[in-house]
Amino acid sequence: MFLRKIYIILFTGILLLVKPSFGQLHCGTVDIVPNTTVNELLTFDSFSQYQGGIIINSVARIRVRVTDQAVPDPLCSWHLYMIVDNNPGAGTPVNEWEELTQYGNGLNINPPINSLEIRVRNGCQTSPIDGVFQTFTNHGDIIDIIAQMILITPAGSCAPNVNGPGDYLTNYNEYNFDIDIRVKPSFQFNPGIYQLNVKFHLEENP
Repeated sequence: MFLRKIYIILFTGILLLVKPSFGQLHCGTVDIVPNTTVNELLTFDSFSQYQGGIIINSVARIRVRVTDQAVPDPLCSWHLYMIVDNNPGAGTPVNEWEELTQYGNGLNINPPINSLEIRVRNGCQTSPIDGVFQTFTNHGDIIDIIAQMILITPAGSCAPNVNGPGDYLTNYNEYNFDIDIRVKPSFQFNPGIYQLNVKFHLEENP
C-alpha cells in the first residue's frame, strides 16, 4: 500500500521563568536554575511516528532553589505552575498551535493544543500530578505542579507538595522536576511547521 508522506514539524519552546528574587516578602531568593529557554524540534514524516507519536523524556529539568532570609521567616514557601502560550496576538485560534509555515492546500485542521501532552516527575513524587501526562486546551491554560497553599511541607519530607525553603543540591528528589513531552499527531492535521510555548513560573507564596 502506498503511503503518502505528510511532513509536520512541531516545535515546543519551554521557557523557564521566575518572579524576580528581589522584593520577596518571606523568602530570601526564589530561583529556577538555570533560568534559560529550552527548544525541542519534533519531525513527523513516517507512518509509525504518526501512529505512535513521539515521547521525549527529560526535555527540561526544573531545578528549584528557595532560600530563607537572614532571619528565617516561617511563612517562606513557594508554588510552581506551567502555562501554555500560542501567540494569539498573531491571529492564532486559542486552541491551536501557532502556525509558522503551512504546506499543501490547508484544507484540514491545524494541530490543537491538546495534541501536546506533558508529564512532570521527580524522585519523591512531590507533585500531585507526578508521572501522569497532562494536556492544555486553550492559550493561557494553567497546570499546577506545586499549588499555592497555606500549609508548608518542609524540605526533607519526601512527601506530596514539598514547598518550604530548600534546593536541588541538598534535596534533589524534591526540588528537581523532570519534564517529559509526548506529541501524537493526526493524519487530519495540515502538514507544516507549528510552534507552542510552555512557560514555568516559580513564585513565593504571599
